[in-house]
Amino acid sequence: MKLWSKKNIRKWLRFIHRDLGYFFVGITLIYAISGIILNHKKNDEDPAYKTEYLDYQLDINLKPEQIKAYWEANLSDYSLNRIIPEGNAYNLYLKGGLGSYNPINGELKFEVYRKKQWVYFMNKLHYNSKKGWTLMADIFAVAMLIFALSGMFIVPGKKGIAGRGKWLIAIGIIIPFLFFL
Repeated sequence: MKLWSKKNIRKWLRFIHRDLGYFFVGITLIYAISGIILNHKKNDEDPAYKTEYLDYQLDINLKPEQIKAYWEANLSDYSLNRIIPEGNAYNLYLKGGLGSYNPINGELKFEVYRKKQWVYFMNKLHYNSKKGWTLMADIFAVAMLIFALSGMFIVPGKKGIAGRGKWLIAIGIIIPFLFFL
């Protein structure tokens, strides 16, 4: 039996393709799920956070210390950091949020951003913004290249690269370029 026969090469390609595939299933799922989430983000908002909008009606003409006292008594779940006057209103700076108080009509509005832990985790990996992840991301990228190249040559004959495979590869390359036209 020849060491470099087509049969032996296909056997090794199947082995590599299969075992690398099993090894990288978890990372592939993370990249795929986070990619779908990122593709469908609404209003350019970060999908790793949920925005909670709150409105309250307070007394009119409250001063910053009165707003702070109200906050401590009624809204202690939200951490108020600063109250800054701006024009006829007050800007409120919260831990993980922003708001405003209008002393003319007593309207208090603020929004708080809550982290969706699993989405945040997956997106950090997807964006390669987790310290130390670059090496693993590079290894995964090389594995994707190996999957693509080994997959092209696993199937012999008219269903493989010599047959319809070459046309499917060409279509798969052309489609992304069509979006640039």
